[in-house]
Amino acid sequence: MWKSILLAVFMPICAAQAGVRDLSVPMMALADYDSTRLVGPWFEVAQTASFLEQGCHGSTAKVTLRDDSRLTLKIACHKFNLSGPILPLEGVMAETDPAIFEVRFVKLLELGNLQLVVLWQADDNSIVAIGSPTGQIGWIWSKSAHPDAAVLKQAKAALVGAGYKERAIKPVDQAD
Repeated sequence: MWKSILLAVFMPICAAQAGVRDLSVPMMALADYDSTRLVGPWFEVAQTASFLEQGCHGSTAKVTLRDDSRLTLKIACHKFNLSGPILPLEGVMAETDPAIFEVRFVKLLELGNLQLVVLWQADDNSIVAIGSPTGQIGWIWSKSAHPDAAVLKQAKAALVGAGYKERAIKPVDQAD
């Protein structure tokens, strides 16, 4: 029953997400990408409105290697405020092309596969910009809760270059 409730809430939100990205702008994945660069813990430091994370604060992601060449993605977001209850989301990421992943969220199979594209990543792997061709997701993940402003600006520029509207990219509050 809770899945039906989630779908009833999230599906209208999904429809609204298309407005955060100009779909006529081609989305270019990083060439010759090594997916192990995503492995590790991340702070979500900026995002576009997302059907997955409505009302989330202090979101974090952890990407781990699996035995079958895929990756596991675990997202934890605090609902309502930074000290709110944690909403855990877990998915399996399969790389279909370099820097392009199909993600299936384990407890939300009804959503189907979500395509994620690594648009840009700092040479030192400290920050990464990830988008989806449909505009459903626009994330900036950082190894630090409070990344360097200049590097964060580069990650935002990668999202904007992929058609995301700059005003749609919002900071995510993280605990100090």
